[in-house]
Amino acid sequence: MRKTLSLFAVLLAALLAAPAALAQNKDCNAIPWGEPISAVEQIEYSHTAGGVRYYKVKKVEACGVSKIEDTRVTYAFRENKLYATIIEIDKARDVKRVISLLMDEYGLPDHKKDDSWDVYQWENDKLKIKLKSEYLTDRIKIGMYYKPLIPKE
Repeated sequence: MRKTLSLFAVLLAALLAAPAALAQNKDCNAIPWGEPISAVEQIEYSHTAGGVRYYKVKKVEACGVSKIEDTRVTYAFRENKLYATIIEIDKARDVKRVISLLMDEYGLPDHKKDDSWDVYQWENDKLKIKLKSEYLTDRIKIGMYYKPLIPKE
């Protein structure tokens, strides 16, 4: 019951908050999905896994989630095109604002519990988005995936 009330409180607070000015695509030089790796500056190769090359972003522009939290950003390239953006936040100051920012841009998410993580998922024609939040550690992971480059299984 307490968890249900907590989720309701988070969603209600997110609906009432108005961080639309922080939306990721506004006032940002966001890299368009599917852009070639050559179009991206200030990244450093990290590793390759499953045919995907991962690059750490050296400098994160203060926009979107990065404007409200300190973030670590990793870009993933498949077929040398931007396939995913992975954002990690340790000790998040305001999980509700991060979720609210995504809700403003993508609507209400699907929600489930997975062990100690709350998992929120959004999907539209172009993107799959997954936010995992661990209450005990205030840790957040956000993965945004460009659907045309998701491998067909």
